[in-house]
Amino acid sequence: MGIIAQLGSSRRRIATGLVLVALVVVGIFAWQAFSASRALLDARDRAEVVQERISEGDFDGATRALAELQEHTHDAHDRTDGFLWDLGRKIPYLGRNIGAVQTVSEVLDTATRINAPIALQLSQAVDNGTFRPVAGKINLPEIERLTPDVRRAAASIEQAGRDLDEIRPGRLTFPFNDLVADLQDQIDDARSAANATATAFDLLPAMLGKGGERDYLLMIQNPAELRASGGLPGSLAVLHAEGGRLTMQWQGSAGDINPFSGPVLELPQDTTQQYGARMAADFRDINFSPDFAESAQIARAMVKQKLGIEVDGVVSVDPVALGYLMQGTGPIQVSNGISLTADSVAPILLNQVYRQIRSPGEQDEFFENAARRIFDAVMGGQGDQQQAIKGLATAANEHRVLLWAADDAEQARLTGTAVGGVLPGDTGAVPQVGIYLNDTVAGKMDYYLRYRTSVTAVDCRRGRAQDLRASLALESTMPTNFKGLGPYVLGTGEFAPQGTIAFNLRIYAPAGGQVTSLKVDGETRSITSDLHRGRPVAFVPISLEPGQQSIVTADIRTAAGQDDDAVFSFTPGMVSARNGRTVTSACN
Repeated sequence: MGIIAQLGSSRRRIATGLVLVALVVVGIFAWQAFSASRALLDARDRAEVVQERISEGDFDGATRALAELQEHTHDAHDRTDGFLWDLGRKIPYLGRNIGAVQTVSEVLDTATRINAPIALQLSQAVDNGTFRPVAGKINLPEIERLTPDVRRAAASIEQAGRDLDEIRPGRLTFPFNDLVADLQDQIDDARSAANATATAFDLLPAMLGKGGERDYLLMIQNPAELRASGGLPGSLAVLHAEGGRLTMQWQGSAGDINPFSGPVLELPQDTTQQYGARMAADFRDINFSPDFAESAQIARAMVKQKLGIEVDGVVSVDPVALGYLMQGTGPIQVSNGISLTADSVAPILLNQVYRQIRSPGEQDEFFENAARRIFDAVMGGQGDQQQAIKGLATAANEHRVLLWAADDAEQARLTGTAVGGVLPGDTGAVPQVGIYLNDTVAGKMDYYLRYRTSVTAVDCRRGRAQDLRASLALESTMPTNFKGLGPYVLGTGEFAPQGTIAFNLRIYAPAGGQVTSLKVDGETRSITSDLHRGRPVAFVPISLEPGQQSIVTADIRTAAGQDDDAVFSFTPGMVSARNGRTVTSACN
């Protein structure tokens, strides 16, 4: 009995000891977790201070705030990096939350150590006017000096994004699910910006003529007459680059390039089937297809045939993008006492010119003068460069700035970026969805068209396929007393009754997927089965009378295995909206 009593007493002591050890471990873990969360909250506050100081131009203050921010994120990372946390990741259910906190702490620590100082350096360079053109010349040596740091920052934020992509916020408990989801959105935005910046820094020296002269076609798309990639390519110019200096040379319009007796190059069969051979025979229609790279090659062939100039690339902007850019340049005097501002440039170029100037020749002259004045203001370094660059970035994110390069290596770098404009084909597990519009009025009626687009993931099916729903909410803001607007705005009435907005709508499903249902205002429409770039295309003509509203919905099923977040692109119109948007997967 004495031995048994001793054994029982020893077991109780051991059990008590184990409980005490467990309590100590839990206490240490809880303290570390509390300290880490406190450090992350403090880091968030300091990050806001850093941004405020940068926006105020107080870079000394921003540097001090950044040093404090780095202390907090390093503290959070340090407290979540150790045996207890690694062990905690293996706990069922709770482990995924513990692992998420670890990853977030590591990502933020890395971002503040590597990315934030480089971002601060670039912001200060912009504020100091380092990238401001002087007499039309951009400082290429300074761009080359900063390029290694920009590449390093882009690689770092790309890795951070990949690490965060491994976390599924929907599987976490509150508040970790919301915090991680918000951080993923922020990192995705930073990823896009960092990759775009790195690509620009890599390509700019060569594209601006460091190693030899370059010529580019500048094309201003007009969303008042919609084309899939933005709008009718009306106003044109040839830009010459040499040693970092950019000058505007020939100016004209699509009418100066037309006519052609037939296609200037052979289109792929699926493009011809979808959009017709006219796309390669009439400059006004080169961008019926949403694939800007294809449109740019047609434009290049036409310019070579008519002007004898073989351009090295094609650049496209629209007047809405010019408005964003002019938030930095400030007002620009054009002619006849007309001053363009950030707010007025789109209404004037897309509507007022056609209402007030009835001669096509005088319209073209006004457009050419406006384009040259804006170009001169930008290349002369006028205004606030930080605001101008910010405006340009906004325009790029809305797919209002597009660039194609004739050089294969340069084009490979552009493909997949916000400015590349390449229509994606099969992108593996990532479903691609597109909504594109082409005007059929032959007027400038789409200035009065307002539309909002969205795509949501509805269901994850067997085989990891997804059901998606795309929607397009449309409204005509055309006034009922439209008769005085004239045929340049209204069209002649040959293709649609005057006052009516009319266009062809195409909905692109992912490669291997299908559009399973198409409705206009609740009424089912038939679905075509054409393919373009290996993607199913549903086609439906739409018309709106003055003041009319309409809603188009399409149910889309992806191919099996396309279980990642979808990417949604659309024709940019008069409404400001982020393009190339990510749609959270229903399978995650």
